Amino acid sequence: MHAMETLKYLLIPLRGAALVLIVVFSLLLLLAAQGGLLGVPLALLVLSWFSKYGFVLLDKVADGVNEPPVLAIEMLNPANESRPLGLLAIVGLFYVITGLLQSTLGHEAVTAIRALGLLLLPAIIMMQVMEGFFDSLNPISLLQIVVRVPDSYALILALLGGAWWLASALVTWLPEAELPFSIAIPFADVLRVAILMYAWLASFAMIGGVLYVRRAELGFEPAHTPERAAEKAERERQREIDLLIDRIFAEWRGGAYGNAWRTIERHLAGSARPGDELQMLFQRASQWPDQRLAHRLAQELIPQLLAARRTGDALKVARSQLKSDVSFRPIKSEDTIKLIELARDGGDRQTARMLLAGFAERYEDDVARRIAGQLAQQLER
Repeated sequence: MHAMETLKYLLIPLRGAALVLIVVFSLLLLLAAQGGLLGVPLALLVLSWFSKYGFVLLDKVADGVNEPPVLAIEMLNPANESRPLGLLAIVGLFYVITGLLQSTLGHEAVTAIRALGLLLLPAIIMMQVMEGFFDSLNPISLLQIVVRVPDSYALILALLGGAWWLASALVTWLPEAELPFSIAIPFADVLRVAILMYAWLASFAMIGGVLYVRRAELGFEPAHTPERAAEKAERERQREIDLLIDRIFAEWRGGAYGNAWRTIERHLAGSARPGDELQMLFQRASQWPDQRLAHRLAQELIPQLLAARRTGDALKVARSQLKSDVSFRPIKSEDTIKLIELARDGGDRQTARMLLAGFAERYEDDVARRIAGQLAQQLER
């Protein structure tokens, strides 16, 4: 399931800035090819910028951004992104070392080792993003990536192999045709280069997608994730509650009890999660020396908890309020009856008796009084 989620990342190079870059760079590379030796500097610049863009795209996708980045001036700085050269150095060094072993191990063994190294290339790129260049040289770390996400890694290899095979096949099948410009560049050549460039960027987008989707298994922390967004929203919510509590406390301490309660009502009316906000306000007010506001909040909170079938939490709130003030009761008689029954069924007869005390004097509902009388007789047995 997770592996298939990464398929959508193959479409990223076909959108926006990435698609424009593919078209423009294809033309520039073919212009450089027609320039002979004079075109070599242009070709090197274009290839350098394009390879850097691949890693920038990879970083963006791995960080949870699904839009391709725009080629910025910072990307043109040779010292700004060293990973393409690092990757090239790793591949070149590996090829040289395995070539030196050919006389000892034989051609078939060296070919097998090189094939294994090629299979680990996506892991090397992933490790460069997660940890850095030197960690990407550790074969144990590379194998751990494969073991942690074997299905996604197999999908990477399958899609990369398929993308490059398709690109190569299309390159050979495309007919020759001139571009509709004064520039004498065959249209098929532009498409060939563009297809290969897409395959390159799609490979990096796919690797970045696996890093993002399988971040938990790989121990990777992207910059933009639902978890981070939830944490940020929770911090904002806590900050808002802190400001609200300060205002309410100032009004309550000044004796403006009505203003304090109206402030609470306005906040809850405009909240997307009034139940959670009410519970948080109750928890904060429970820490004040003056428990009157906590009692009032508890009277509003208990019916909501009972309606949500959070009976244990409702009974816990009632116990805490009875502990600070034995005269505490819910506003409605049916809520009090429900709490008494919950306490009785849970073996907490003391809480049940405390809630029953003075029931007839507090509530005028005759049916509730009769039920309370029956409960009192049960508790006396």
